[in-house]
Amino acid sequence: MLRAAAVLLAAVVVAGAAGCARAPDAGGAASGSGVRFALAADPQTLDPLFAHVDANSVEQQVARLAFEPFIDVDERGRAIPILLDRIPTAANGGISRDGRTIVYHLRRGVRWSDGAPVDAHDVVWTLHAILDDRNPVRSRAGYDRVARVEAVDPHTVRVTLKNAWAPAVATLFSYGVAPQYVLPAHLLEKEPSLATSAFGAHPVGNGPYRLVSWSRGERLIYEPNPTYWRGAPRASRLDLRVVPDPNTNFTLMRSGELDWNLFSPAQRETLGAPGGIAFRTVPLTLIAGIAINTAHAPLDDARVRRAIAAAIDRGAISRKITFGRYPVVDTAQPLGSWARDPSVHEPAFDPAAADRLLDAAGWRRGADGMRAKRGVALALTYVQFPESQTGVRVATLVQSELKARGMNVTIKSLSNAQLFLPKSQGGTLATGAFDLAYVPWPMGADPDDSFLLTCAGSGNVMRWCDPAVDALEARALVAPDRAERKLLYAQIERRVADAVPIVYLFNPSYSYAYRTTLRNFSPNAFNPTWNAYAWSR
Repeated sequence: MLRAAAVLLAAVVVAGAAGCARAPDAGGAASGSGVRFALAADPQTLDPLFAHVDANSVEQQVARLAFEPFIDVDERGRAIPILLDRIPTAANGGISRDGRTIVYHLRRGVRWSDGAPVDAHDVVWTLHAILDDRNPVRSRAGYDRVARVEAVDPHTVRVTLKNAWAPAVATLFSYGVAPQYVLPAHLLEKEPSLATSAFGAHPVGNGPYRLVSWSRGERLIYEPNPTYWRGAPRASRLDLRVVPDPNTNFTLMRSGELDWNLFSPAQRETLGAPGGIAFRTVPLTLIAGIAINTAHAPLDDARVRRAIAAAIDRGAISRKITFGRYPVVDTAQPLGSWARDPSVHEPAFDPAAADRLLDAAGWRRGADGMRAKRGVALALTYVQFPESQTGVRVATLVQSELKARGMNVTIKSLSNAQLFLPKSQGGTLATGAFDLAYVPWPMGADPDDSFLLTCAGSGNVMRWCDPAVDALEARALVAPDRAERKLLYAQIERRVADAVPIVYLFNPSYSYAYRTTLRNFSPNAFNPTWNAYAWSR
């Protein structure tokens, strides 16, 4: 059983993939012209230690240009060792029999853009920095399970976990729910305050590109990192424009001023099939839904939440707003997840059932058709962000459908940044200043959804708490094999579907438009910039 747990730690990453295959080579020196694309918001920081969450993963996109993860995932979902020489498994001795010890072998010859070597001390120092309470990192999920980290030699790191933890290899310095990158200890370990360090505006990374200028709110310019371990990347320059308005992005792409851009389903439908533009469609490990603030009455009543779900035609949202490109989901597990139970369903679209539930909860229609209880109107505030055309259209449809059931919904439009800021900075989700909210949740490479569904989960903006789910999540994280984990996640999914703290909407497949002159543009399920080293024009 213990050996099975160790095998699972690696299987999470490498199942169905060439896990220890070497990363593809960029091949040759930098050549050709630069590549131009847009960001949906200006980054708040370029220090990945303090990267903020947002619907467009802006800071993760720019972080991947300058920093390398332990393990990446290619466009086909295959795990690739990047900063590592190999992916730890039980078979290659990288994972102990009890699943608690992981040995990482760093790739030799990797350097920071200032020429200093990347070594085990950088890894140890960064992990301690993540765990240091003085550093306001977004989340320590996963890293807080580390009991000890030590440098065995300059290229070997040994991590000891407090307990066996299935998602470890897929999480630490890779695609966890709060991705982190190794940072240069020689530049940062003597900084009195990492949060206010100049590093946030002038990062030194080990990735394919280095920042050369940042005009706040306008653009960022990157050029090839001369010390990059693969050799010079192909594009001579990356020009990133800050363009929050999706309509402006659409116009810039059509006019030839951008080389690639994410298109909403409506934009893709509008564009048709113009010459010189092609598309790459990528199934994401992202779930979009409507978070219900269960700390606010009457949303603390499961009958009201179930009524809201039954009042929303999620199938129509998928068909009419996403043109079928974003399939409906009923759980936090993406459609391709081995942990998803296809038999689990949230309340189906059924207006009559929604009316019965609201009546049973004491919310009766008045002469005007709107509902009230003891003289208090059933009025809700729905927040969304204008940077998502799909989200804006969802809000309008949901408002109409809930009004038809007697609920008065006011839509409040907030910027992507304001919605997702941490509590200390007044973020709307973090402070709970909403009733309903359109939220896309990026999921990790492992099906662990405890960050979202446990009582104290960092992503639990619903403020929903079920001790039974907490217990199931804890068991799923240490279960010795995939079959047992799958059964545990199925139990979690059923409890969540019954309680409806989230009305799950869809699991998007993002469509990226790109100019046919741009070569090797192959976004993966987590980040469109993962292979920027290979782009060329």
